This record gives sequence, C-alpha cells and structure tokens, in this order.
Amino acid sequence: MEDEATTPAPTPLRTSDKKVVNKAIYSLVVILLLAGIGGGVYWFTRPSPESTQVLGTESIITPTPEPSPTPEPSVTPTPTIKPTPKATSTPKPTSAPSATPTPTVTSQTVSVTSTASLDGFESSNGGGNITLEIRAGRNVNLTTRGFISFSLPAEVTGKTIENASLRLYQKQVIGNPYGIGGTLLVDHMDYGSTLENSDYNLAAYDSNSSSFGASNPALEWKDANVTAALKADLTSGHSRSQYRLRFTTETQGGDVTGDFAYFYSSNSGSNTYPPQLVIKYH
Repeated sequence: MEDEATTPAPTPLRTSDKKVVNKAIYSLVVILLLAGIGGGVYWFTRPSPESTQVLGTESIITPTPEPSPTPEPSVTPTPTIKPTPKATSTPKPTSAPSATPTPTVTSQTVSVTSTASLDGFESSNGGGNITLEIRAGRNVNLTTRGFISFSLPAEVTGKTIENASLRLYQKQVIGNPYGIGGTLLVDHMDYGSTLENSDYNLAAYDSNSSSFGASNPALEWKDANVTAALKADLTSGHSRSQYRLRFTTETQGGDVTGDFAYFYSSNSGSNTYPPQLVIKYH
C-alpha cells in the first residue's frame, strides 16, 4: 500500500513579524488620509483663471461679482369683468276690480189715518154703526165685528215695502172679552166704498192674516203686522187696504151689557186716537 502525500502545515507568523506588518498598514492609512485631505483643500481653494491677475511676482485673487438678478416684470392682474346684472322687472300689481258700492237705502215712513165713513162695526143680528167707535165682542143677543179702511198713499206705489203696521187705540173694555173670546184676529178683505151689514160674513182675502200681539184689557195702542196684506193690495192695484176684527171664539152669551172691546175710530166725537196704518218703505 502506497503512502498518501501530505501537505505541510503553514508556518505561523511570529509575534515580531506581526508588529512589523501592523505598523506598515497603519502608516499606509495615515498617508492616504493626509493625501486626501490635502487634495480636497486644494480643490476648494484654488483660484479660477478668470479671477487671477498677475502683479509683479505676486498673484491677487479678485472675487468675481455675482451678477445682479434681473427683476422680473410684475404682471398686472387682468381685472375680472363682473357681468352687469340684468334688471329684474317688478311685476305690476294686478288691480282688483273695485266692488260696486251698495247704494245706501234711505227708509221713509208714512202714517195714514183711517177713512171715517168706512170705520165702524157690524153685528150678527143685522145691526151696526159707522158713526161711533170700532168694537168687537158679544152679548146675550149677538156677536159683533169691527171694520177699518185706509186709502193707500201715492208715495208708496212702486216702492219696496219694509213693514206695515195696523195700530188701534183701545179706549174701553166691558166685561171679559179676552177671557171669553181669546185673541183678537185681523182679516184682510175688501168691502168696497161702503160699510154694510152684509160685510159681517163677507169672504176675506185672508182670514186670520194677523192678530194683535197684546190681547189684553189695557187701554193702550194695539199693533198688528199687516205687511203681507199691504203688499198684496199694492200688487193688485187696490186703492184701499181694509180689515175686519173678530175674536177667535164668537159665541152669544152673558147679559145685555156683554163682553166687548172698544177702539177709537176716525168718526166725529171719537177720533182722539184715530186708527193708523204706518208704512215703512224705500
């Protein structure tokens, strides 16, 4: 068997040799550092050829002045043109149509006195009177009804009637006419230019067309609303407005004196408070 070739191990450096090597490396590093520093100083401090002037044997380095910067021209800003606002037209106010003023109504009143020759009373037994008072009631022998007539005034023709009132003044009460007869009623009728006993039962335009509101024995004015009756007379072209009075209950009884309500008429001797037809119109 052949022997293997062996590589001899490197001989290790001695301590003295290591010191020599380390000093050599250190010296080399220092030299390189000094050389680098000197070169850098020279590079940054050397004068440029343009700034070096020769005076005799010495060189004077004149620093090159830096050029003054040329000021840039200031730019004048272009003014912004604001658009002129369009004028807003103010709408014309629409005028509201003026209301037609309602004409002021001026009311007038006229009072008409009854016709004396057509005032009076008629009774169920055929009797009656046109020269005394107006009366209504009963006694043991009869029942009685009163009559009143008015000539219509020309000024109310063609006018608007607002109200019409029949007014009678009660002058006397005998017995108990309102307790027995009840309410005093008003019949609207037309008995013409004369008052006769036949008118006692004459058919009326409107029986019980009104009544006296204060049906009592007080001696005072008694009023009944006859507006509808007066309007009907004017519409029909009548020259008169005539009425008949009667109690709701008409029965004979009592005594001869009886139970009666008496009212003033326009006849001579009893016309202190004559009957009135009061008309309000416009």
